[in-house]
Amino acid sequence: MAQGDADSVSLRPSFGLDYTSELQTDFSRAKWNNILQLRADVPLSRKFSFHVASSSFVTTNEEYLADDLQGFSNIDSWNIPFTFMVAGFTWHINDRHSLFAGIRRIDEDYFCSDAHALFTNSSCGGYPTITFNYPVAIYPVSAMGIHYAYDSENLGVQASIYNGMASDELTGRYNMFRVCPKSDGVLVFSQVEYRHQESRYGIGASLFESETWEEEWKPYPSLWAYVEQKLSPGLTLLAAYSHAFESDEICKNFCGLGATYTYKKLDVGLFSDYTRIIGIDEWATELTCNIHLTDFLSLQPAFHLIKTGEETNYLGALRVNVSL
Repeated sequence: MAQGDADSVSLRPSFGLDYTSELQTDFSRAKWNNILQLRADVPLSRKFSFHVASSSFVTTNEEYLADDLQGFSNIDSWNIPFTFMVAGFTWHINDRHSLFAGIRRIDEDYFCSDAHALFTNSSCGGYPTITFNYPVAIYPVSAMGIHYAYDSENLGVQASIYNGMASDELTGRYNMFRVCPKSDGVLVFSQVEYRHQESRYGIGASLFESETWEEEWKPYPSLWAYVEQKLSPGLTLLAAYSHAFESDEICKNFCGLGATYTYKKLDVGLFSDYTRIIGIDEWATELTCNIHLTDFLSLQPAFHLIKTGEETNYLGALRVNVSL
């Protein structure tokens, strides 16, 4: 291809659509969730581009089927007609460095590798030592922020800073466009990931800092680490741990262990985790299978066994995923 042709292709905008329909049941009741996500990447020049992604969610019942603490479905939400997941500009500094500014969520960049992304539970998309303790910008809410990324064949480095309070609202006092560190606090994220022969090893840290009633700034640090170890061409082992350091945190520790196996157009995953939230111990296990029917259509059943305190819940879900 000639250089001029390559330039014209690289500057073409791209568009995407993701739709997930999920039927949940506790084997006595059922509810139906639907989420539609639209994306557009528009290059403005060789160095700058504009990114926007929206989300719309509708459910037949805003009440959860189980009183679990972590959330067995990572798309469960209240009804949201329209909100932004991403809206901002990226400066492509060079082939490896980039800087984004605008509306964003942490699950656009963190906790979204292949093994984590297979599972339908909420904790694989954001460890509860972070998502339970602070009002972070994670599905279904977003916040103003700046995100830096360095990416090479074996090494990925990320760092982000967000307004401390996130929202799904486009207007009003507590809208997602506000930048109010004095009242909302500040959330800082960073992560280093090493990749080798399809295995991933990551360590990250977050710092939420806000003003106390005594008008003093107090930091709330957290640390996490994960391993996605490739054991064979189809088998990957997943291990994760996270800890929050402040004594008054709602959730102090999280640990999980699982595995994924890929065979042709079939992805199978098993993940089990433990955490303690508001003084209650919770063990949660998910068995899931994603069946790729076509390049754009997949079917994903999941079964969840959750023990929260003295209560045990058995839950099933069936997802239809469309990606264009």
